[in-house]
Amino acid sequence: MKKNNEDVRYAVRDEAGKYLPPFPVDPIALTEHTREKVCKTTDGIYMRKYTRFYAVGVYGGIATAYSVGCNYRCVFCWVDWSRDWPEKSGEFYNPSEIYQELRQIMRTQGLRRARISGAEPTLCPSHLLGVLDLVHRDRNIFDLFVIESNGVVFSQDEDLVRNLKRYASTNRDTVGHVRLSIRGGLPEPFEEKTGCKGEFVELPFIAAQRLWDANVSFHVAVVVDPRFTSEEEKQVIYDKLSDIDKTVKEGVEEEYLDPYPHALVRLRAVGREDVTGKEISRVEKSMLRERPES
Repeated sequence: MKKNNEDVRYAVRDEAGKYLPPFPVDPIALTEHTREKVCKTTDGIYMRKYTRFYAVGVYGGIATAYSVGCNYRCVFCWVDWSRDWPEKSGEFYNPSEIYQELRQIMRTQGLRRARISGAEPTLCPSHLLGVLDLVHRDRNIFDLFVIESNGVVFSQDEDLVRNLKRYASTNRDTVGHVRLSIRGGLPEPFEEKTGCKGEFVELPFIAAQRLWDANVSFHVAVVVDPRFTSEEEKQVIYDKLSDIDKTVKEGVEEEYLDPYPHALVRLRAVGREDVTGKEISRVEKSMLRERPES
């Protein structure tokens, strides 16, 4: 991977089915490069990029802060172009501003749940903990605060996991909860789905073990859509989760994927016409027109 991660957009395969450089990528290296684009400190305050704030019906109705930047390049990702062009997307907000944006949505929509979504929330750990600290202070007005993560940072940052326990614990008065997404269980299909080198397939399982050991409240979401995950790979994933504890496997949220507009472009770029169809749809053409220039 090049030092300047502006070149790490979305995965593309050639006619022979081989990834074009810089893919597959190292998600740990991509974490550091993306942080340069989406995290900063101003006068000792931890800032992060976001694009918008809204309410959505999942989790029974939840206020959402849409963050920028990810350390995966999943081919079926629904997130907009801010994932691939983080340097051109969003504005920086401090934890207090994020908290106030979420609370405003909660008040106007009559909600008691909130989350950080859209990208990888853990990329800017100090910022995330700053938001969680504000939520924890007013936890009586929250039923739930969700952190949706692929686990890469958790697998590398034990301090973050330990600090997270203060806000998302199984045995304390907390409202935080981690939704840990596991995209693959075998190296080759993991690489095909995430755009990351297959050697990193174990990172989400390391994260799950650390969250379990720290008594952090979490559950695992697994892509079981047969278009992307074979029965063999599904069983491998479930066996690994059972090795942590059988309740982790029993609590799995199974994911089936919808071909969202941005996903159509990414899927076609890796030759998945079985999902996109042979003809480029009107909505896919629209996404291509909106795609930033490198």
